Amino acid sequence: MGLFRKSQAASGPHPITAFWTWWAEEGHGIDPSQNSRATDELTRRVAAIQPDLTWHFGPGEASQHRLTVSAGGVAEVRPSAERWLRAAPPADPKWEFRSSQQADPDALSNVLEIAGHKVDLASTEFHVESVDDELRVHVGVHHPAFARLPEQVRAQVTFLVLDWLLGEDDVERWLGHIQPLSSTPEPAGSAADVVAAVAKIAAQRDPDEWTIAQWEDKAGVPGLVTTRRGLRWVDHPTLDRHQIVSAAYPAKENGLPSDAASLDDLRGIESDLESLLSSRGILVGYETYRGRRTFHAYTDGEDQNIDAAINDWAGRGHFSVDAQPDPAWSQVRHFTG
Repeated sequence: MGLFRKSQAASGPHPITAFWTWWAEEGHGIDPSQNSRATDELTRRVAAIQPDLTWHFGPGEASQHRLTVSAGGVAEVRPSAERWLRAAPPADPKWEFRSSQQADPDALSNVLEIAGHKVDLASTEFHVESVDDELRVHVGVHHPAFARLPEQVRAQVTFLVLDWLLGEDDVERWLGHIQPLSSTPEPAGSAADVVAAVAKIAAQRDPDEWTIAQWEDKAGVPGLVTTRRGLRWVDHPTLDRHQIVSAAYPAKENGLPSDAASLDDLRGIESDLESLLSSRGILVGYETYRGRRTFHAYTDGEDQNIDAAINDWAGRGHFSVDAQPDPAWSQVRHFTG
């Protein structure tokens, strides 16, 4: 019987590190105009980072070519695309990099071939409805070809058109309800109308503005919710871990803080939490209800140190903490929009 065991082989480099090592050695020489073993290897290495990521080449803005590795609008996949981009080398004369589909309004002058049909995108019409309170624009998309296209293909054309018109991130950031329309909208808007509506809504957002709203449960007990106005997950794509911190406070009969001292204590907790998060996370908002204030923050799921720091701080303050993955910020959509 041997006295020693062979140590287990060290795990290989992180797939993102492996990608950029390969890119520096081989990948940067890819010819975007043709398929090759190198493009097959590119596909394999992107899939190793996250199987649902996609990639495509395109013309660059400052460089000759652009490589985009995209989550295709899927929030659960976007952190991987963003981490890939953050590890990228600086752009050079040949290559630049993006983690989402960029706007390409000129694409709407082209003919799209999809599912055996040709769609002249220049004939696309829009219904545009801006909702200032939500900082959202609801958009309906119509094309004469929709009459002969299956429902699934109509939806594909709708999202392709909006991605090209606004860019993948601004579709997520500013658009609300998106609907393919079977008939011409009244009034019919143009692509320029969509862009103008989004620009107007975007200009209204102040990242330091907070809003407060009151609600009542079925028993008539009031609650307050305080949130950053217009904050979107897509603005912080690697903050994919929901940190829920709950603190009790002395309450009146209606469940709200009993006095100024209680409010001061809660403001102190909020300040401590924001200081703890610093640049490693963000406080999205908090709910005040039935003698408890519940803070909602988001951190990077790969940052184990911030988890430990929050738990240590909460333990000393006798606060409860629950943390769970939530890349799309779905658990706070009911009050962030």
